[in-house]
Amino acid sequence: MSVRPFALTLFLCGCFQDNAPQHSDFLPLDYQNNFQTVRDCRLVAAHNNNYLKVLANAIAADPYTTAVYPLPEGSVVVAEHHGGDPACGSVNGYYLMAKQQPGYYGGGDDWRWQELDTNQRVVQDGKLQSCASCHATCAASDYLCSPP
Repeated sequence: MSVRPFALTLFLCGCFQDNAPQHSDFLPLDYQNNFQTVRDCRLVAAHNNNYLKVLANAIAADPYTTAVYPLPEGSVVVAEHHGGDPACGSVNGYYLMAKQQPGYYGGGDDWRWQELDTNQRVVQDGKLQSCASCHATCAASDYLCSPP
């Protein structure tokens, strides 16, 4: 058996998969063109005294800004993490909440949580207890702790 067919077979069988984190399914690379700013750049003590700017997709924007809770399924809210930059000019990462179908995660009001790196690649994803437990203090506002 020659080496080439063997190597090709291994490749096609998935033995050489890319283990790099993947882009979020919820945040388009061009999200700035489709998401609306729902909260301007502010210092957030609960996120290690970093500056965050919050944006939302079309499903979430109006309910978020008018405080109509809970937000509907399909809502996506993303906080751009700007570190110590009070002008919110450079993005250091993202925190994302995506509202799932009822029953997805009772401990987090059906939000799916993601942390993304500067390239919008997923670092953490899913029913993140570390996020849900902090945001539970804002349960009356559908776990959204950043008013407009």
